[in-house]
Amino acid sequence: METRVYECESKEKALVQKVVETEPYADISFARQGYKFKEGKLAGGEDGRYYLYMKAEPGFFKWAEEKFKVANAASFKRAAKEIEGKVIKSIESEDNAAEAGFGAIFG
Repeated sequence: METRVYECESKEKALVQKVVETEPYADISFARQGYKFKEGKLAGGEDGRYYLYMKAEPGFFKWAEEKFKVANAASFKRAAKEIEGKVIKSIESEDNAAEAGFGAIFG
């Protein structure tokens, strides 16, 4: 599995979100793979941007990048390595805290 983070300006979030929400029940889809869309500051990135976090097999990213071309979001691109690392760390630590909380409740 590989983890990647993509980014776009806030004003283009709807264009990208439309792509990830299309055909959720298809054999290959973003919904089946799983993704997280986070506002910049909340995800450890820049204000005024949104970050799309995905963890998948490398072949999925090739398919996904083809789908993103139809979004026509000029600012959409893979995040720089430094930002990508911060966003991954932020999202994964949030997930780990949530899992620990559920463990305490249902333990």
